[in-house]
Amino acid sequence: MACSPFANLVHDPSCNDADIVELREIHKAIDEAVCRAYGWDDLIPELDHGHHNIGREMRYTVGHVMWRELVDRLLDLNHERYAAEVAAGLHDKKGKKRPKAGEQDGLF
Repeated sequence: MACSPFANLVHDPSCNDADIVELREIHKAIDEAVCRAYGWDDLIPELDHGHHNIGREMRYTVGHVMWRELVDRLLDLNHERYAAEVAAGLHDKKGKKRPKAGEQDGLF
């Protein structure tokens, strides 16, 4: 079955062309690789890849619960890294990041 050339075919649940199905599998593999890179292997079996309604449109993506979990973990990681930067003296008291050695006026 040929899919409409005007739609984003990856996100079109009615499109089952072999190339599009393969592309969805590649997206899934990338998401799994990202989880492994962060050490979040526990999430891989729960990612729930499929066509999900994300408000105004249908998208091929992880499920709603896993999307929220990924965002929460990234936020926690961001807070941890910021705290480590503060502890290392990389931020002044106003919260601005101090330039690295050799950086001046944002030229580097």
